[in-house]
Amino acid sequence: MDPRTIRIFSVAITTFIPWLISVAALGAITMLPYAISVPVHYALVVLLFGVGFGFYFHGHKGVDPFTVMGIAVLSIFLFDSIYFGFLYEGELWFLTYTDYFLPLFLISSTIYWVGKFLK
Repeated sequence: MDPRTIRIFSVAITTFIPWLISVAALGAITMLPYAISVPVHYALVVLLFGVGFGFYFHGHKGVDPFTVMGIAVLSIFLFDSIYFGFLYEGELWFLTYTDYFLPLFLISSTIYWVGKFLK
């Protein structure tokens, strides 16, 4: 097996762990004032996904960071669709640019640059 081969399942699992931790932490973060919770949210996702994919890229040398990032973002969309579609019972007021799309951009950028740095 070529070490540069990207396995979708391993990327999805690497994505799932920081995603799950961030979803759990966001429950506590929302108790903070909004001006504090947003930067904490941004820092949390950058830290969690940076560490998670640091381990991934350390063990998977030579894989394309852009492809890994794309699979990770699609995995996040899948996890969010399942969670918010079937499990979450609250209002979806937070699916805004500031609270959803900017953190997703930070996550994708972090994955890509960690992959480029550790390549």
